[in-house]
Amino acid sequence: MVGVLCLAALAVHAGSVTNLWAPLEQLVAKQAPAANVDPGRTLAGTTRTLRDEFNRWLEQPARYRARALRECSVFPEGRVYPFAIPALAYANLGIAYPRQRDYAAGRMRTLIDLLVPLVAEDVGPPGGELLRLTHYQKEGTRLSSLNLVLACYALVSDDGRYARLHEHVSRLLRRALIEGGGGPLASYPAYTWYFDTIMALTSLELYDRKHGLSETAPLLRKHLAWRKRHATDPDTGLPIAYPTALPRGCDLSMQVCLLRQTDVKAAQQLYAKYARHHWVDLGFIAGFREWPKGKGQSLVGDIDSAPLILGIGPTASGVGLGAAKAMNDTVRLHRLARQIPLIPEVVRLLEPSARPLFGNRIRISTDYVTGFLYGDAVLFYAITWVPYRQESE
Repeated sequence: MVGVLCLAALAVHAGSVTNLWAPLEQLVAKQAPAANVDPGRTLAGTTRTLRDEFNRWLEQPARYRARALRECSVFPEGRVYPFAIPALAYANLGIAYPRQRDYAAGRMRTLIDLLVPLVAEDVGPPGGELLRLTHYQKEGTRLSSLNLVLACYALVSDDGRYARLHEHVSRLLRRALIEGGGGPLASYPAYTWYFDTIMALTSLELYDRKHGLSETAPLLRKHLAWRKRHATDPDTGLPIAYPTALPRGCDLSMQVCLLRQTDVKAAQQLYAKYARHHWVDLGFIAGFREWPKGKGQSLVGDIDSAPLILGIGPTASGVGLGAAKAMNDTVRLHRLARQIPLIPEVVRLLEPSARPLFGNRIRISTDYVTGFLYGDAVLFYAITWVPYRQESE
């Protein structure tokens, strides 16, 4: 589904309305057979395809690293997410299928061993060693992403090889959150996305569970109270993405996925408002809008949302598969899943004529399920989403 939305919308961003409507007309014509698609079988088949794809790439870690950095450098998190997000997907597989935990842990190790040096290089700790950091240095995106991956690795493996690093980064993030008094972490030294604080808190909650602690829940409550007072859109009751912004679908879908792991009630409340103000079903296409209905800072989209189509966000809707799974929303999950079989044809249709995007750094390719590596990584995580523990635990 993320590919259908994204690839059709890419033509708009490239400036070609003709390239947009031709594939959409074909999509409309194919809606009748698409309605008969078995969503469960489609989700399972796409999961296998993405798993096999990343398995193949990770057989040669150095080549995957080069590919990811080359093709994802345009994205703000392009040196982090192409490694962290697939690692979280493998953790999902290991949790969902306990007999595959060793295999999942092995793939995670490959990705972690690629990610750690990149984070160290970007954060710049003394001597290049993250264990020598004494402060999080306003690097919430990099350190929270790494810490969540390390926390999830501990869910599928007891080998402890990353235990010291996990403990150290957790200590830095926890200290920063305590000092912030409920306020957000900085994502980067120059700016803040509130989502990164949710990622940090999720990683710390998992650390607590591993070590029999209960220190994170009060921090989460303080932060949710802070954002209700200082970072909530008054018209929708949804959290804004960053100062002066509106609520954003690419942000909210992932927040639902993570909050479900730490505070089920908060996730349910967030999702209910999110679906009310962002979900649209236009008949020939459905998904989560990037901006609330009736609002929008851009009709085209940006590097975070991916190019929009009639307001629907590719990233919001792709990760929305995971959000719908997290909330047991089978209606929306199946609606999104039934669009997945259309992806390969749209990719093939657009690949020959699509213009290069974002400074000639993104090109559509049939090498990927969604048309590009970053999209495949995001879809791999979303489509494999599982709860890290049952509500009764």
